[in-house]
Amino acid sequence: MQRWVLGWMAVWGLGCSVGETVAVEAAPASEEEATSAGTSAAADDPDESSMGSPTPASVAATPEGRAAASPELPAAGAAAVAGSAGTGGSGAEGAAMGGVGGAPAAPEPHSDVIEVDDGRFTVGQAPSRAAPGALPEIVNLTGPAAVTNGGAASLHVQLSAPLASPSFVVQLEGDTGYHTVTGTDSDGDGAYDISVQVAAEATQPSLVLRVALTDAAGNVGPSRELEIALVQSGTGDVKITVSWDRLHDLDVRVIEPGGEEIRYTNPASATGGRLDLDSGANCGASSANSENVFWPSGGAPAGEYVVNVHNYQQCSPGALEYTVRVAYDNNVSTQRGTFADGTASEAVSVDSLREVARFRRADPPPIAP
Repeated sequence: MQRWVLGWMAVWGLGCSVGETVAVEAAPASEEEATSAGTSAAADDPDESSMGSPTPASVAATPEGRAAASPELPAAGAAAVAGSAGTGGSGAEGAAMGGVGGAPAAPEPHSDVIEVDDGRFTVGQAPSRAAPGALPEIVNLTGPAAVTNGGAASLHVQLSAPLASPSFVVQLEGDTGYHTVTGTDSDGDGAYDISVQVAAEATQPSLVLRVALTDAAGNVGPSRELEIALVQSGTGDVKITVSWDRLHDLDVRVIEPGGEEIRYTNPASATGGRLDLDSGANCGASSANSENVFWPSGGAPAGEYVVNVHNYQQCSPGALEYTVRVAYDNNVSTQRGTFADGTASEAVSVDSLREVARFRRADPPPIAP
């Protein structure tokens, strides 16, 4: 399947050694299929103008296991600013930097809650539906039970008939517009993946997403609806979020400027950094397949940070795709990578541990006398 990963984030001042990890904004890498454990969505009745609300997925507590982080979630600090637009980016702040003659350009339309890679956001309601039978139907829409703010959720769409380049409308309930995305089914199985990234500032209890097939004439077929619970994770000066789309024990490990490493055995550092979301310990089911490390506003030290991802324990066969979002100060970047099947190990090795980001926070400006 082809995965679409969000284009609203861009690399701004982030240095990283990525191994197989690819900076999405520069050149999305082709990736192998990763099976997603998701929830099924019910179809719209084409004759109805609105759909009933599905039952929200339950939100499980942080899994018990090997020294998992505390399930208590902190109050969110000052949110990281999302999206200065670099290559392939569509962040509002970055888009405003490219004006003519020194004047800032008007920001491109965007959603404040979600973005879709290679998608185009349009303000307003989605186009009208086509006549019944004019387009193939979406026969199944699945996705994760939950996602965290700053994390990514993969939606999987199956059609009643294969199309070479299907285009989809993705709309978040209550949003100011909708995204359109066109892609191909690379493995020919009739299913297409749409990767949706959630803004770090999102606070609603769940996301209700509607997905429909569309054509070049603007016709839109019957939609399917999926509700995904939102698991809150901390935000602040620095926020590092790793997401993947099936049960797996993947660990984020962050080395802060003083050399202390935040990981599952050391979930809080002396400077205030904290691992507040830990998933997949001992292959136990988690509400959101994500891990999050953050420093609250005013607490992150200046200096170099190193972000590693440890493929700790494989819980099901197949390669594992992951997405890493790094936000610090006004800088946001998103990268993704794949661990090959069978490379998980509790012991650190060249196959199981990968550096995915390296960045530096500047010293704060001196206070004027």
